[in-house]
Amino acid sequence: MNRKRLHFNFIGRSKIWFIISAVVILAGVAGYFIQGGFNFGIDFLGGTLIEVEFEQEIGSGEIREVLGREGYGSSVIQQTDSNKYIIRIKAEEIGKPISTDEKTRILDALDEDIGINPQLMQDRTVNPGFGSILIRNALIAIAISLAGILIYVWIRFEFRFGATAIVTLAHDVLVTLGVYAILGREINTSTIAALLTIIGYSLNDTIVVFDRIRENTPQARKFGYAGVVNNSVNMTLSRSINTSVTTLFPIILLLILGTAALKDFALALTIGIISGTYSSIFFASPILVVWNNKFSKYKK
Repeated sequence: MNRKRLHFNFIGRSKIWFIISAVVILAGVAGYFIQGGFNFGIDFLGGTLIEVEFEQEIGSGEIREVLGREGYGSSVIQQTDSNKYIIRIKAEEIGKPISTDEKTRILDALDEDIGINPQLMQDRTVNPGFGSILIRNALIAIAISLAGILIYVWIRFEFRFGATAIVTLAHDVLVTLGVYAILGREINTSTIAALLTIIGYSLNDTIVVFDRIRENTPQARKFGYAGVVNNSVNMTLSRSINTSVTTLFPIILLLILGTAALKDFALALTIGIISGTYSSIFFASPILVVWNNKFSKYKK
């Protein structure tokens, strides 16, 4: 701990980091209410998704005009390439998923007015009842993951480390969902997969810091517990930053060059990794110090 290295007082500025986290999370909560809730995709609400390739470059306004004449003007239209678009018709907007005949009528109208490739790139329909099952299974998966993480960290370290890790993971999930709420981005199965990935990534980064804290804890008599935690964060700082940068590089490429599904997945990962790196450095360790100072048995 006496080696010369860049030393930053992370713990001494804990209030600043907590305020930043609170502002970001509250902005997400405000975005949630302003947007009228999350923008769930057809995976959760049911509906029909069609990816169409047009014969020429067009704008989404022309597509919406055609869909509007067919009674589907509120459909979600997402451009994936210069002449490729995803059309999402949610079941809640029309009361049920569209039938095969209705889908054919929509495609015929698009072909007649604009011109499309008859071979659809994507074509799937999800019944509304499946969405509730998916939501329940997603929540169960996240709950089991968090419970397993708490038990693992509790056994390997102490309960306070496990509880801090759970709070940190909740922070990262809330930040990611908050950004989605602010941007109005669709939440689908790719988003859930990304959230579970974020939980694993953020935990790994936090465990590295916690492991160094545990190794250095015997020196608390000399430096104080806050000093030990601060030194431990500084020791693992370069590792955390380097890992995050190298992980983000291919994900950002997916965000720029990937398909629509990959872009949805990459966006959540990008937000989560940035938040996870921030929380492992600026959020988890200060919480651990606050916990330590609150209970007398840890002060000793």
